[in-house]
Amino acid sequence: KLARRYDQLPHANGKPFILAVADFQASGSMMWSREGLIGYLLGSGATVAEVDGRPQAVPMPAEHLLGPARFPAGLFANDEHAELSAVIFTNACSMAKLNRVAISGGGAPAGHRYTRIGNFFDRTPGALKGIPFCLDITSADYRGLWPHGYEPWTAEMEVFHNPFARHPVSVDLLPEATHWFRQGGEWICSSVYEASILWSQTLITSSDKTAPSLDDFLNNAARDSRMDSPEA
Repeated sequence: KLARRYDQLPHANGKPFILAVADFQASGSMMWSREGLIGYLLGSGATVAEVDGRPQAVPMPAEHLLGPARFPAGLFANDEHAELSAVIFTNACSMAKLNRVAISGGGAPAGHRYTRIGNFFDRTPGALKGIPFCLDITSADYRGLWPHGYEPWTAEMEVFHNPFARHPVSVDLLPEATHWFRQGGEWICSSVYEASILWSQTLITSSDKTAPSLDDFLNNAARDSRMDSPEA
């Protein structure tokens, strides 16, 4: 996309140039591709290591992406791509999102149950994992995650700002999105909503069936983990 030099087109020249991306390469790929995008843009990820006797997240710099192509990482690590002002990403660019916005706003068709499972971002300092959740989309607990009283369109939208951008993007362009920007030598994440969902799945089941539970979700995750293990 950058090689096409869209930023030099008459209607874009001299203005912030933004790319919006979403991952549809495989079924469910939006549940795990977010971390890869962050590593690609920042040129760094994180791993867990024992520091002072306890597990902590430590930086893991990367010059290339994994895989035989060895594609360079760190799109925003220097000024080589100053023409790109920002990248917009969401892990919920799907039909499920379209359904949830309407259903959480009171438009749930009768005869079905709508459940969302996934992981909340844990804002506890030093947290290494997300917080699992399983919520009925029509419930007060779910709708109460946002001040609107229903799921907003921008709930999972993230804007990654290029610190070397020739034409920076104002946060006011998408005020309710989560914004990533470099400040004081480190990357800062700023969000409007307290609830931030790292990944999720939406389940639609018959209302006469037993409702999915958090225990079901955790047990299935543990089973899948055992199946993926080399010893399994």
